[in-house]
Amino acid sequence: MKVLGICCSPRPGQATFKAMQVCLAAAREQGEGLKTVLIELAGLDIRPCLACGECNSQLACPIEDDFASLIPTLADEEVVGMIIGTPVYFGMMAAQCKAFIDRCVMFRRNGWIFRNRVGGVLAVGGVRNGGQELTIQAVQAAMLCHDMVCVSDGQPTAHFGATVFSGTAGGAERDDFGMQTASHLGKRVAEVALRMRNTNRR
Repeated sequence: MKVLGICCSPRPGQATFKAMQVCLAAAREQGEGLKTVLIELAGLDIRPCLACGECNSQLACPIEDDFASLIPTLADEEVVGMIIGTPVYFGMMAAQCKAFIDRCVMFRRNGWIFRNRVGGVLAVGGVRNGGQELTIQAVQAAMLCHDMVCVSDGQPTAHFGATVFSGTAGGAERDDFGMQTASHLGKRVAEVALRMRNTNRR
C-alpha cells in the first residue's frame, strides 16, 4: 500500500516540500507496510493540457514533457491515497499544480484509476489567511471529479486540509499549528485508506 505526496511548488525543498515531509511521515506511522512516495514537480517540465483528446483511450499524451515519467507511479495499483501540496499564489493554487491536475484527466478517461483513492490537500500561504482553504477546496474539486474520497485534516480541527503559513520568522517549520494540520492530514489519509482496504477484504 502506498500514499503519494505530490509537491507542486516550483521551488525545490522549500515550505511546501517540508510540510509534505511532515504529512507523509505521519501517514507512514499508521500501519506496517504502508509506504509513501514523494513526487516533487519543481524542475520538471509539465505543460498545460491541450484538450486534444489523445488520452481518451490510452494512458499516453502527445505532449513531450516530463509528465510521461510520472504516469507509472500515478497509475500504480498499490496507491491507496494521494496528497497534493501546493503554495498559494493570489489566493489560488500554483500554475504547476493546475497543469498537473489537468494532465491527470487521462486517469479518469482510462478506467477511473484514481477512483476510491483517499485524497488530501495541503496548502502553504505567505500570510496566515492568504487563501489556503480556497485553494484546498479547488484541488478537492478535481479529486471529486476522479471519484476520490476527500478527507479533512482530521481531529481535533477537522477542517478542509492542512493550512500552513510560511511568512513567520523561521519559515513554515516554525508554524506549529500549520505543521500540526499537515501531520494530522497525513494520519487521516492513511487511516481512512487502511480502513477502506480492510473493509474491502472482508
